[in-house]
Amino acid sequence: MNDSPKFTRRVFLDGCLASVPVAAALAGMANAAEPADRVSFEVKNPARFRILQLTDLHYVTDRPEVSKEKTNALIRELLEKTQPDLVMITGDLWADNEGGLGVQQMHEAIAEFDSWGLPWAYTWGNHDKLDDFSVGHKAFAEGKNSLYRGVETNGNYAIDLATADGKRIAQLVCLNTTTKGLGDEQRAWLHGLALADGEAIPRLAFFHIPLKQYADIWDSEVASGIKGEAVCLEEENGSSLAALKEAGVRACFCGHDHVNDYSGVADGIELVYGRATGGYGADRVDKGGKVIDFNCETGEYQWYSVTRKEAEWHPQPGSRVEVPKKD
Repeated sequence: MNDSPKFTRRVFLDGCLASVPVAAALAGMANAAEPADRVSFEVKNPARFRILQLTDLHYVTDRPEVSKEKTNALIRELLEKTQPDLVMITGDLWADNEGGLGVQQMHEAIAEFDSWGLPWAYTWGNHDKLDDFSVGHKAFAEGKNSLYRGVETNGNYAIDLATADGKRIAQLVCLNTTTKGLGDEQRAWLHGLALADGEAIPRLAFFHIPLKQYADIWDSEVASGIKGEAVCLEEENGSSLAALKEAGVRACFCGHDHVNDYSGVADGIELVYGRATGGYGADRVDKGGKVIDFNCETGEYQWYSVTRKEAEWHPQPGSRVEVPKKD
């Protein structure tokens, strides 16, 4: 049962007003003693904390079937349908800073996120480019309902999930895969996280570009789900899985490849694709999001993809569907 306030059509219409109490609550969660790359978030129902992952929104596109307006309409339907406690956006909002318009497009996206009246977090996508990324880090951190804390750490930060009395019980790890994938910088940050905490709490990780092991689990037939394109690793070489394991991460949720929605376990960590929310591929795999119900006390979690057509889609173990390209 969801103990969070219902997300109604009135909230959609009055999103800006609804965001005011959320912003105040988020301000109250901040602790002056917290590191700059952390934020504490109070969980109302630790046994079922619901995250809606959105990925690859691609607001700037020449594809009329996935226009910004259509993507935002879909997102609002998903929000109302799933009633999340937190929205996690894993990258690719605009189009490579063409004409120097990245800052404008970024602010438009942030305004849309804030209009939902819900807490949200963000990880950078490879297409989210700016002339000066410090401007972007600051803007995302200053969103009314934003949990972004990557200003001083190039987009790498953690969200501590805590009880009403301030006890930390779980953590969401947010990583910036830049245009290359996880690398030395992110591994060093993860190592520092593991050393600083020294506490075995459940952790889930979110980032944009997949690890090499996402390809490995499909090729070795460990994975179940839908595959419609090659795994675009960029420069990721598989070295980061060990760092994620050292940090105690139990599952990773990525984006980047719009026509892949599958999962499998590599070295004890479940690797999960988010369901693409915008961009190419709508003619082959329905656009949507991914719901993660996280038991912060036990570390157990369940996930499913959600679209306009399907309320809950999760592949059966061993189910492997390869979606061919259309002519």
